[in-house]
Amino acid sequence: MLPQLFASITSTSKISAPLISSYLKELCFYRKNPFQSYTGRIYEGILHPCLNSGKHYVSGTDGQPRSVRVPFHEHREMEISDYFSALGYILTHATTTASFTQLIHLLSCYAEWCRVSSSILDINTPTVVQMLLDDPSSSECPSFRTMAQYGHRNKLRFSFASSVSAGKGECREDVRQSRVSALQSVWRHPLLYPTPVQRAHAATGIGYEDSSIESSAELFGTPWGHCGESVSFPSMHHSITSGRPLSTLALSVKAMTCVIPGTDTIPVYTIPLLTNLTDVVEVLKVAGALRPMCLNCIYLRNTARGCIQDLAITFSASGDNPG
Repeated sequence: MLPQLFASITSTSKISAPLISSYLKELCFYRKNPFQSYTGRIYEGILHPCLNSGKHYVSGTDGQPRSVRVPFHEHREMEISDYFSALGYILTHATTTASFTQLIHLLSCYAEWCRVSSSILDINTPTVVQMLLDDPSSSECPSFRTMAQYGHRNKLRFSFASSVSAGKGECREDVRQSRVSALQSVWRHPLLYPTPVQRAHAATGIGYEDSSIESSAELFGTPWGHCGESVSFPSMHHSITSGRPLSTLALSVKAMTCVIPGTDTIPVYTIPLLTNLTDVVEVLKVAGALRPMCLNCIYLRNTARGCIQDLAITFSASGDNPG
């Protein structure tokens, strides 16, 4: 299924809502997918109605976003409440075997499908796509060589998530609150208000002046529920709190889907053609697509005493020949 998935992005620039819906339906109801019952519920409960209505959420009877609860790794009833989280969920469950390089291919595909979907849903594109995965090399910094070999086992675990669509209005705050609820349902550590990002912005005097700091002040500081970690971290909450070695990688959707200045290269179209991890990482670096964990993510990791390596930093610090 993976080669077909990667090939699908070559024609997404002119794709329509019915075609996206048809393709996602095929992916969700793929008969050999052991998670078909859950991905099918995500398709019928969120993806299909969102594409039909042209919204990034499904309205319940009370006007609030309607959620679908599904198992997500270590979270028995993850609350999925928006289109982009639903898209990350079904891409997470599109395969049970892949190399590490293929995981980056899939994350790249996620970035492109977020861009294409947002134009159909008439909403701003999420700024970041992110994955959280088992670290195959214990707690030590993995070399590119060991990472390239990752996935040769029969099964692997990873979680895809995106930031909430940028901007305010259109139930974004409700979507964020739904994500916060999902996080707090399994996170035994308190969330800091204002968030670490908001505090850092306030300390530098950005935007706040003498006014009080609002927890939802997106423009001048990221609120809880906005970043992808509010979905991926709960999916592996037990692994994080038990100190199991994990890795994370976040990519800028804009950098992934735009032409690299001075070239004719668009990363999301180039990366699926590359089989060498070093080449893939070089494209990510040149494109400026690597995004380190924000202060909110770091706060969650540190308060839970988690062992999560930030691959954006690892890749950025790598030399020309990391293998």
